[in-house]
Amino acid sequence: MSDNAGRAIKDRVRNYFEDTTRDYLKWYGTRRHHHMHYGFDRDLPPGGSPTSNMTRYLATLAGLFPADPSRPAPKVFDAGCGMGGSSILLARETGAQCFGANLVEMHARIAQAFAVRDAAKWGTPNESAPGAPAVPAGLRRVSARFLANDYTTPAFKPASFDVIWALESFCYAPDKEAWIHTMAPLLKPGGRLVLADGCSGRPPANRAEARAFELFLKGWAVPHFCSFDQIQKWARSAGLEVTHAEDITPDVLPHAWKIFRLGPIILPWRKMLHALGLVNEEKLLNAYAIYHQYPTLKRGLWRYGAFCFRKPG
Repeated sequence: MSDNAGRAIKDRVRNYFEDTTRDYLKWYGTRRHHHMHYGFDRDLPPGGSPTSNMTRYLATLAGLFPADPSRPAPKVFDAGCGMGGSSILLARETGAQCFGANLVEMHARIAQAFAVRDAAKWGTPNESAPGAPAVPAGLRRVSARFLANDYTTPAFKPASFDVIWALESFCYAPDKEAWIHTMAPLLKPGGRLVLADGCSGRPPANRAEARAFELFLKGWAVPHFCSFDQIQKWARSAGLEVTHAEDITPDVLPHAWKIFRLGPIILPWRKMLHALGLVNEEKLLNAYAIYHQYPTLKRGLWRYGAFCFRKPG
């Protein structure tokens, strides 16, 4: 991929998130739970947060749970950190020192504000959602930091991190194979690269399916998906061992349905406002993505995968 094409993809991603930040804060509940990704319904306790449940599941794959205050704090690079949900939860519940990088400067500032606000309430009855693990007292501290930077080319020394975390950010990398090869040297021996994201599924059966899938990807500024096999092949070629590769689509579908329920309401409204010049293109496309993400996932045009790769050592 040419440098110009890569920059165009990053500009598109940056513009999308800058224009839809209010949507995430208002409609998706990010102001409350700080996450911007799909939820995970497997073993979800009554009243629990599906998005936090996803983070805890991946943290278990990464070896961050159970938390142990007696061990050195693991260092985590949250690549494409959104508004900080994963890093804030991992810092609070595992004692990790988290460093989040995001293309969107506004998101990095919001994430830091969320981290400070959450730190102020740690140890209070409002700290944990139903079903959340108890947080050892020694872990209650601010250990999540965020910066606006290109998460595909971070300026860290080799062997800097115990865990590299990519929760629905991998899909935005212009060159996904190159990204994995860039991340591998940053891991310490025995370190883990955790990745959860959409992956390619079956080809569209007709023009309507192709159009729906195109609107889904375009609406969320995703340049393309790759396959389960490609991700594992690239990890191995980067010198990493595949320790976990799982299709978790059935566990994500219930949350995808909850997102979809807004689609029939938001899409016609956004179309009208766009026609009147009151809503920009990004917000209209976001509504299309909300509407099409669930049917295309349910029909197998894409799948949701969870992966963990380990650096030998």
